[in-house]
Amino acid sequence: MSGESPRYNPTAHADVCLLLEGTYPYVRGGVSSWVKQLIEGMPDLTFSIIFLGASPDDYDEPAYPIPDNITHIEIHYLMESAEEPEKKKKLFARKADKAALFDRNTELHNMLTDSEQQGVLVPGEVVRDFTSLTTGSDAITRNDLFHSDNSWKAIRDKYVDAPEGLDFNHFFWTVRTMHGPLFTLANIVQNAPSANLYHSVSTGYAGYLGAMLKSKTNKPYIISEHGIYTKEREIDLAHVDWIPEDLDPFKVGLDDSMGYLRQTWIRFFRSLGRMSYSAADHIYTLYNGNRLRQIEDGCPEEHLTIIPNGVSVTNLSKIRRADDAPIPPVLALIGRIVPIKDIKTFVRAMRIVVAKVPEAKGWLVGPEEEDPAYVEECKALVASFGLEDNVQFLGFQKLTDIFPQIGLTVLTSVSEGQPLTTLEGFAAGIPTVTTNVGSCKELIYGDTEEDQAIGAAGEMVPIANPAAFAEAVIPYLTDADMWRKARDAGIARVEKYYDEIDMLNRYHSIYKKNIDLTKAQAEIAGLKQAGGM
Repeated sequence: MSGESPRYNPTAHADVCLLLEGTYPYVRGGVSSWVKQLIEGMPDLTFSIIFLGASPDDYDEPAYPIPDNITHIEIHYLMESAEEPEKKKKLFARKADKAALFDRNTELHNMLTDSEQQGVLVPGEVVRDFTSLTTGSDAITRNDLFHSDNSWKAIRDKYVDAPEGLDFNHFFWTVRTMHGPLFTLANIVQNAPSANLYHSVSTGYAGYLGAMLKSKTNKPYIISEHGIYTKEREIDLAHVDWIPEDLDPFKVGLDDSMGYLRQTWIRFFRSLGRMSYSAADHIYTLYNGNRLRQIEDGCPEEHLTIIPNGVSVTNLSKIRRADDAPIPPVLALIGRIVPIKDIKTFVRAMRIVVAKVPEAKGWLVGPEEEDPAYVEECKALVASFGLEDNVQFLGFQKLTDIFPQIGLTVLTSVSEGQPLTTLEGFAAGIPTVTTNVGSCKELIYGDTEEDQAIGAAGEMVPIANPAAFAEAVIPYLTDADMWRKARDAGIARVEKYYDEIDMLNRYHSIYKKNIDLTKAQAEIAGLKQAGGM
């Protein structure tokens, strides 16, 4: 996909500018569905979108229709930032000036490291000065990072702290690759669309972009975090093959099996997260487990508020099946076909399920474009078990078409936030079996005593345990009374605690409060400039 966007209008002002990394409107998934829900649920407000993707080859046309209240969309590719720019003439003419900037950059990195080691919040000057260093009139540029002697010296000095025996070339390129996107963010900040409020739906690069925009514009900035970005990146980075392997871990002095360069990436994303948290005016989270992890990761406790997900109970209730209708022996795993969803555990569990319930089907309902190699591995596993007639890859489907045909929604994920598909299944009268991730325990068994009294809406099993998963699933395919009891609990729970009307009303109030604050500040500034105050 080119850099053209379906609605590019950089002069358009919006009530809310959404900062989105790898989600809506180009990638389907739970977070994207939530963003869609938010925008379409507030037609009285206008939105602009800054979309951060990996590279143009990863995206095609928008996966969703673009609502009329989106005034502007711009697209930026982070992997292009890692490509070496053309060396410009006279680049080193002001070497002395840039040396001072690089020295300050080193001081800020040390402050960030010290604050993490001491378990204290990121000092306010860190985000402010990092922003100034890359967006000021005499800033460190991407060309400086790739070509200047100052950058070479800074990386070389940092290498001194690395374990003995680590390949310098690998370290050098790791540092340049991870920092390159920050200069893309700096360019975005200098040309950012006008908005009353900036809202990031993750930490990471999008969250740090919000921190920079807050520093540069002094507009309100909030974060809504579904899955914990740093946790999910840790899971991803443990398995990716594009990070060069270190020498023998014991030889370079590490006390675990993860190489130094992988740990360097993890520390980098943790730092982005801590700076995102420190800059935000408020952070909204889905459930208490997320909240506790965010506090552990450096989020100010007083800035956290829980707002659970919500689904359209009214619409989904219309497709519930009758009490006397047969229960289809079909399990639907609805989500992206990617490693974090642990599709292979689902396939292995289906082998056990089919051995005892031969008519059972397992449907994988979700996009396959994100990780084609993993999709092929999963399909090969299905074939190796001879399950081609039982396990089917259906791609993206409308849930209103899927729910009437299935008996259970399932998840085998190794990480989740508060899965919308589970809640949507409850609203449609479908119980669930999930792994013990995210808020699934609260969704299935209830949170408070009052909630728990409703009963269990399914079962929860350990991560990566096909046998336990199959054992939990089979009774719901064979015992109609057990299935209906779980269905009734799911319906009661979603109707009482997870209706989208409540979620949208809360976010609408948050938006209006911050928008009104920005307008009031602008009015005061205008009066001061006109000499009226």
